[in-house]
Order: sequence, then structure tokens, then C-alpha cells
Amino acid sequence: MEAAVHIGGKFAAEREYWRKVGLVSGAVGSVLACVFGFWIWYAWIGSQPHDYFRVRWDAISHSGASWIVDGPDGKQLLFLHGGTLARYNLKTKQKVWSLDLVTQQQVADALKAEDEANTRSQHEDGENPDPRPGRIREKETRIGLESELSLHGSGTTIWVAKPKAVPVDQMASANASDDNSDNPLDNFRQVIELTHYDWSTGNVLQQITVTNNFNAFTDHGDELVGIEARTNGAQIVTHISMNDGTMRTEEFFGPPAPEAAPATQFAGNDRASGGPQDGLPLSPRQGGQPLNPAKVAEQAQNMTLPGRIALPALIASSEHNRQIIEEAKRDDNQDQSPQKRRAARRSASQHPASQQSGLDESDDDGSIRSRDYTMVPDGDNFIAFGTRMIKENLVERDAMRAPPKHSALDGDVNMANETEAVNEQLNEIQRNNGGGTVMEDQSTYKVVIRRTTSPEPDWTGEVIGTPQFYALNTLNVLAAGKTITVFDKTNKKLWQASLSYGVTGSEETNGTLYVFDQAVLTAFDESNGNVRWRIPSVGVDSLFFDDNGMIYINTTSGNPDDIKYSRQIDITKSTQAIVMKVDSTKGTILWRSTPGAFISYVSGKFIYGYRVYDPGDEEDNADDATSAIMGTAFLKIYRINPDNGHLLWEHDEGRAAVDVEFDKNTISIVLKKEVEVLHFISL
Repeated sequence: MEAAVHIGGKFAAEREYWRKVGLVSGAVGSVLACVFGFWIWYAWIGSQPHDYFRVRWDAISHSGASWIVDGPDGKQLLFLHGGTLARYNLKTKQKVWSLDLVTQQQVADALKAEDEANTRSQHEDGENPDPRPGRIREKETRIGLESELSLHGSGTTIWVAKPKAVPVDQMASANASDDNSDNPLDNFRQVIELTHYDWSTGNVLQQITVTNNFNAFTDHGDELVGIEARTNGAQIVTHISMNDGTMRTEEFFGPPAPEAAPATQFAGNDRASGGPQDGLPLSPRQGGQPLNPAKVAEQAQNMTLPGRIALPALIASSEHNRQIIEEAKRDDNQDQSPQKRRAARRSASQHPASQQSGLDESDDDGSIRSRDYTMVPDGDNFIAFGTRMIKENLVERDAMRAPPKHSALDGDVNMANETEAVNEQLNEIQRNNGGGTVMEDQSTYKVVIRRTTSPEPDWTGEVIGTPQFYALNTLNVLAAGKTITVFDKTNKKLWQASLSYGVTGSEETNGTLYVFDQAVLTAFDESNGNVRWRIPSVGVDSLFFDDNGMIYINTTSGNPDDIKYSRQIDITKSTQAIVMKVDSTKGTILWRSTPGAFISYVSGKFIYGYRVYDPGDEEDNADDATSAIMGTAFLKIYRINPDNGHLLWEHDEGRAAVDVEFDKNTISIVLKKEVEVLHFISL
């Protein structure tokens, strides 16, 4: 009996043991299953961007901006969409306030003024009436008024700038014109109206009308800054505090400028800058200008298959119609109406033609005059950067390959040779439009660099090539041609270096100066100019730095032939956007990625890039015979893993964006008819 009791107790203990093992195993299995399930959910759903918030309009707008603010009530979205300024609470997804800055009455008034101007032109100059349908005129007028608005500020500080026409007699006599004109438009002066809005209510806190001749204001820290060049030799820099609206001005005086002096370019008097902008020549009114090879290739590669097949015929038809229009214009110029001839004489008398040359023949002493200066922002101050061409030497060179000896257009064009035929057509149009050559500026320039606080120039010298000036954190850099000259912040020359190509950009951080030309990124020791490392890469566009001494480089898959034959068109060519992660100390390339776009945001583990394709508004393209073949608009956003460069996800909107802003794991997008916020979970 005792043995039986002992055996029974042993069995009971074993059952209890295995029961506990089963419970523990079940619990562990449940936890693992939950972890595995959560990981699957996170990988495929939670970490992917999803629509978190959106607000929609019926009418299309082409302008806007936004930013996100972290507040005690959660994230807040502030945006300008077309003519609507609004703030939304993203936590509750409720509107806090909204304002219409462009009203239907303003559109009607603008149309009325345009009608009156058109009537005068028809009566005085014999101009034809505006052929646009009424709905198109109204839409384009509204979009024009909206595009004049610009959003400034950050956080809870909100300013909107808007140009405004003010009657001359309402302005101060110092700014009023003494000329009397028969044209009513001459009795108005363009000013900029700055409006400060309250973050909590959207109410107007203050309004400032700036009468100086500024084209626009730019954000500079917590200030709005505008620069005006006056004919008395003064450069006026106006600072407006975005905190309280207080205004202060700085004046920099140079020699008086002649009347109607041309504005100075930031990069000096660049006679050779500015590339072609036109894409596929599918409209006869578009032709006559050099084509942009990259834009042409992008449009062709996004076309539908029927469009690609029909492309040779469309190009030939468009070019034929353009030639007819040009011939009609020549005939019209030979047989102008009396009204048009009178208008031409009146225009010539009011705006006499002048031969614009890099050399100013009115001054032969080579001095830098007021018109030759650009005020370059430098921290809280400005540097006066003066340039003047003293010996012109513009060298023209071929930028296209020779035409093929045997033309694909001589025989039948079919699927087999369609691409070859299209390339041949486009390159012939490129040559006929003057796009087959480029001008390289090897002129001699006199350069003056001067701090606004300095009574005399800090540095004066001569350089070969178009001068460019970069005011960096602890250095100033003068680039011209294939040479850079480096200065300290008092503009004392430190050292000089030669490059292989013309400079396209410069950055500086942690004792290293990074200079990128058309084909090489070079890291210099900023103290002595010694080269630390070089990375050959055609098309370096920009650099991003993280907190761990790493550089993210936006560059391309281009090669030196792309520089030599920069105007050659090949609709099959796809120059890819490349992102490289580089160790800043050694120049070691840690990884190279082709995400589909340049990156535009780096913050810790968040790295984003995006690409936009916009063939035009659908409602307008309905009347365009080529619209059906131009492909679909899209916005593609990419998130990149900073550890290895792999693509974490790609988000495709299927619509073109006006503005995209990133804030860690939240993305605000201004579209033509919507403002949308994307969000995802980040571990």
C-alpha cells in the first residue's frame, strides 16, 4: 500500500510539472506570436506612410507652402494653399481658423482692369482681342493673384507678403514719380504689403507697406530682408523683425550708377549662364528656343506607348506649323497696320534700344560701380560683392555630336527605328534653334569684396571666368572659372587652388571646405588648402551632414561625355539620381544608392527624397491633342535607410505636388487641389 501511494504521488508531481511547463511554453509562444505579429504589422503597415489628414478644394491652385509645429495641444499644421491661409490641429483633425486671401471680388477687379487695358491696346495699337475662353481667363487670373502670395516665418510666427499697386498720389512725395503719363497704369507704383497674422486666431496683428523697390523679401533667421539698389550709388538693406515688425535699414554707398543700370546677378555678370528650359516641341508656339535634354528625356520616358509611337509624326507636324507661324509673323512685320507702326515708334522713343555688352563703354577706368555690386548675406551682416568685366572673352564650343551620316528619316519609320528617328528630329531642331553650342566665359573680371562695416574694400583683384561668391560659416570663397580663392571672415586671402572644371557649389563644416565642380568633389583643409580627399562624380548637386561626421551626397550617374555634349538629346538616356554616404574624415564611400530622387531631408534616422512629374492640369489638357500621350502626373516620396542606403519604402501620390515638407515621421504635402498629411510609426 505504501508503494502504491508513493507511485501515485510521483505521477501527480510529474503532472504538475508538465502542466507548468505547458503554461510557460504557451505563454512564451503567445508572446512570440504577438511579437512576430506586431513585427509583420509594423513592417507592412505601421512603418508605411498612410493618409492621416487631408482637406480638399474644388479649384486648382499652383502655389502654396506649409510647416508643422509641435505644441502643447499636439502637432499643428499651418499652410498656404493658393489663396487660403489656414491652421489645423492634427491631433483632433479640426480647423482652428482659415482665411481667404484671394477673393472672388479681387479676381473680378483684376479681370476688369485687364479688360480695360486690352481695350486701350486694341484702340491705340491695333492689338487683337484676348482669345482665351472666359473660364480660362478667370482661372489664370486667380492663379496669378495666388502665386503673388508668399508665406514667411516658422513655428508660431506667420507673415504673408503680397505685391500691391498703389496710386502714386497716395505715396510719400519722396517715392512719388514726377512724370505725368497718359497711361493710367503709370500712375500706380508697385509696393509690397507684409501682413503679420496671430497664431491663435488668424487675426491681423500688423500690416506694413514697404515702398522700396524690392522684387521680393527673403527669410534670414528671424528677419525678412529686402535689398534695393538706388541710382545715387546706395545699396539699401531693409530688415524687418518677424517677431514684432520693427524695421531697420543699412546703407552701403558706392559710386553713382547710370540711369537704367541693369541688376547685378548673384554670381557676378554672368554672360554665359542660364540653360535651355524647353521640353518636347509638341506645340508650334513653343518652338524656336533651345531644348533642355534632361526635360525632353523625362517627358518622352513618361509618355504612353501610343504617344511614343506617334512622337515622330507629332514633332514633324509641330515643327511644320511653327515654320508657318514664323513665316506669317515675318509677313505681318512687313505689312503692319498704322496703329502698330505708331505703337512701335512710341515704344522705341520711350525705351531706346541699347547694345548690351559685358563691357560698359561709358566707363573706361575699370572701376566697380554701384550697379556691379551684390549684397550677399553673411550671418547677421552682408558682404558687398562687386564684379565688372574688363576684358571680354566668350569662347563658343560645340556641345553636340555630329549628325549621323545615314538618316533614319530617309526610310520608313517603324517600331525598330522610332527612337533613332525621334532623336535625330530633336537634335536637328536643337541645332536649328541655336542650341548646338555653349558659351564658356573666359573673360577677365575685376572683383571687389567689402564688408558693409568696412570703409575701404577688403580685397580687390582680377579673375578669369564668371565670379561667384560663397559666404560660409568661417570662410568666404571666391570661385571663377577653374580657380577658387579662400578668405577668412575679414576677407583676408588665405590660399588658392585649381580645379578640373567650373565650380558648381561649396560647403564648409568642422575644419573642412568641400568644393564640387562639374565632375569632382574635393575636400580641402580649410587652414592651408591641402587636399584631404577627392571623389570623382559628375553632377554633384548638394551635400547633407549628420551629427556623426557623415556626408550624404546628391550626385548623378553621368559621365564626362555628358559635360562635353551637354546639349545632345537622347530620349532613352536616363541619368539616375545617386545618393552616396561618405566618411568625412577619409572620403571613404560607405554605400551608394539609387533611390529614384535626390534626398532633401536628413535628420537622424529619417532621410527622404522626392520627385515630381507634372504634365499640366488635367482640366486644361482636355482641350490639348497631346495631353493624352504625356503620361500621368506623380509625386514619389522615398525613405532611405541611413545604415545601408536601402529603400525602406516608396510612396506614390499619383498627383503633382506644389510643396513637400518633412518633420521626422510626418510629411505635409500641398497638392493642386488638396493639402495632405502623411504619418507612420517609427521605432
